[in-house]
Amino acid sequence: MFLVDKGRIASQHAQALETAEGLVAESRDLLGQLVLNNDTSCESEHLIQLNALLIRSRFIREIGILDEEGRLVCATTIGRLPIPIIGHYPAITTRSGKQVLIDVPLQVANKKVKATIVRQGRFNVVISPYLTDNLYASADVVWLRTPDGLKPLKAIPMSSGTFAQLRKQVQAQHASTWLLSGSGYEQITMRPNMSWVFQTQRGIGAIMRDNSVLLVIMLISTLLIAVLAVGTLTPYVLRLRGIENRVRFLCDEAHIVLMYQPFFDLKSNRLAGCEVLMRLKEGKHIWMPDQIIPAVLHAGLVHRFDHAVTRKAIRELNSHLPTQESVFIMALNFFPESIERATLMPILQEALSATPRDDIDILIEITEHSLSNTLITEVKSFKAEGFQIAIDDFGTGYSNLKSVTQISPNLLKIDQSFVFELEGAAVRSTLIPEIVHIAEAVGALTIAEGIENIHQVKLLAAMGVRYGQGYALARPMELGPFLAFLDAAAKTHANPACAQPHSTDEVRGSS
Repeated sequence: MFLVDKGRIASQHAQALETAEGLVAESRDLLGQLVLNNDTSCESEHLIQLNALLIRSRFIREIGILDEEGRLVCATTIGRLPIPIIGHYPAITTRSGKQVLIDVPLQVANKKVKATIVRQGRFNVVISPYLTDNLYASADVVWLRTPDGLKPLKAIPMSSGTFAQLRKQVQAQHASTWLLSGSGYEQITMRPNMSWVFQTQRGIGAIMRDNSVLLVIMLISTLLIAVLAVGTLTPYVLRLRGIENRVRFLCDEAHIVLMYQPFFDLKSNRLAGCEVLMRLKEGKHIWMPDQIIPAVLHAGLVHRFDHAVTRKAIRELNSHLPTQESVFIMALNFFPESIERATLMPILQEALSATPRDDIDILIEITEHSLSNTLITEVKSFKAEGFQIAIDDFGTGYSNLKSVTQISPNLLKIDQSFVFELEGAAVRSTLIPEIVHIAEAVGALTIAEGIENIHQVKLLAAMGVRYGQGYALARPMELGPFLAFLDAAAKTHANPACAQPHSTDEVRGSS
């Protein structure tokens, strides 16, 4: 168990270091190009050109332009600022002379995020928050080697004494290594030519918690408590425990609740398919995706969870969906780790053969920020078997055109942040036609997410976007209401885009 855990942490560090290496190279090249051109204009035409650079970037989310006093005067997502602003955030100076700012609060569309910014000259670039969140979560402490010594980019809460000891251990190393530490171990991962260092300390408690032995202990303990307390104590104990501890017991079809959100052809108003969303249900309590996903990842249940969702979704729709006149698209979301032919293909084939249909196509969705050479190879094998492929959150600056061309997806899903700014004609929304052109170039169609009113439907259709999805069209529904929704649309031949949103208690954005 000790060796398996050490191998997993070392692999986690290695992947993070490889991603950090790509991040450094991309930010270095982009900032170098910006500084060389030295165009500090805030005119809309220039900002649109900068936005076009972002679409071809994998890790960069935004470009900002500073005045001679170091104040931000404009950015690619918000255009020109009415009043230049300067943020008083601690800056780390790298070996190459760039400045790195950590946890800078930013407003991106309708979301507040904390971002990492890299600055050179009169330009800065905002690194993808998805990327930095994953990087910082991969170790207890992420260090940056600078001319002034080791500087922490991110660290989990710990005492000052522990922090000083960890720093001392890293300073004594010149290559990746692991050290015995108390009843556990310490993993340090670095490369001679890289400034990033990843360090994780693991005690015996953490090792047991995150490995399969714990499952046996928990099952035995639960059984003993149930016998001793005659069933009265167990519900109370379970209520005190978070989803992180309970997800192993809930990660099955019996506790998975599937929601189906329709999407429509924006020209014909025809219902074209649905995206399968999920919740976990324990008694009367519902766990939402933002709670479930981190717990599933932490517990290492990615394959088990995705396989259960896949089996249940295919069985429910294949068994209950009325025969369709045209092909109905069932969109399934997967963790990147689940997209592997050896394990996922048998699950899909078994589920599809149990209730065969020729009027339903499976669409496999992958997020743009998860693209890698390994994943691209796996995705291409699924496409070769006849499954459709969609790249989710497209346009948020996490992939490049080469990756998209290699996959040749059937659909590009335009991120809702573009749609959110559509009616205000923000600089960011002007990229939607360019995304449509990119889709046409690779033989794909487009679908816009997060549509909140009918005016957005008309604007998106005029820009050439084929499909739309959002609360203005239909909210996520459980199977019964979803089938009733389809039946009502078929009987009345009503315009789905003009129908009232489906009644639900869902919180906006929870889908």
